[in-house]
Amino acid sequence: MIQAVIAPDSAAARNIPADCRKDEAKQESVSVAECELMVANVKIMIASRPSWFRGVQMGLALLGTLAAFGSILIGVALVDYRRWAPGAAVITFATLLALDGVGFIAAFYTGPLLRALYLWNILLWFSIHLSMTLGAIAGRHAEYVAQHRAVMA
Repeated sequence: MIQAVIAPDSAAARNIPADCRKDEAKQESVSVAECELMVANVKIMIASRPSWFRGVQMGLALLGTLAAFGSILIGVALVDYRRWAPGAAVITFATLLALDGVGFIAAFYTGPLLRALYLWNILLWFSIHLSMTLGAIAGRHAEYVAQHRAVMA
């Protein structure tokens, strides 16, 4: 969601100088130098961001949010054990995993500053979603084996 805050027509993008007054910096518990560094950080992000990156990140964030809400509903269905829930869990977690993969590729092809900002977070979520996907696949397989053994007995 960083890309929503740092819009193309923001004050930093228009090169408006930072207004880092001592009294406001003291009120926010930061030094004037820290304030100037924060403004410089925003300018660096704008300068190193390709034109396509903001739209891709916003789209991935929207799809990821929808898939995450879907995973909550599927989690409720798993607790109440609906027959369709284990298969839906695999699909939902795999969707989140695919979105992480697309986000990784998008961040990889930006500049080094945005890459440093995004890649570690994406890798963390990728490992979480990979674990959830593999757990859902293993659970579904265990359920299939248990049903198959019950039919054979």
